[in-house]
Amino acid sequence: MPKDHMLTTRPLAPGDFEAWFPLWGQYLAQSGTKMRWPDRVALFGKLSKQQDGTAAMVVECKGEILGIAQYQIHIAQFAFESAYIIQDLYILPDAHKSRAGAALMNGLYDAARVQGVPAVYWMAAENIYRGGTSTAATSPFLQFKKAA
Repeated sequence: MPKDHMLTTRPLAPGDFEAWFPLWGQYLAQSGTKMRWPDRVALFGKLSKQQDGTAAMVVECKGEILGIAQYQIHIAQFAFESAYIIQDLYILPDAHKSRAGAALMNGLYDAARVQGVPAVYWMAAENIYRGGTSTAATSPFLQFKKAA
């Protein structure tokens, strides 16, 4: 990716299926998960239309989607804080050096702030995040929290 690249973030749109599908497939393969075709299509529909509190954001460069983040929008009903809870995040390996992951996370923080959602949570499997096997004594997950 050239030095003068311009990374942008935006919500996943209904016309993004052809770009989203291979990234989602790579994410599933990385995590050792299988998903039937009808379920993938249904998931994309919910994410791209922000149905049932689910949504997704993409990071792109010159119109090419480099990564996706799929999240749940938890709206507090009582004294608990509302939050974006990131369920899945995937950046193409070739885009890691471009800081596409950081741009995507910052896009999520900005979107949460605009919506008045004070927190963004993300839990990642340690072996995927660090690229090795888990050594955590109590949980195989790393938890991240940032005030939006």
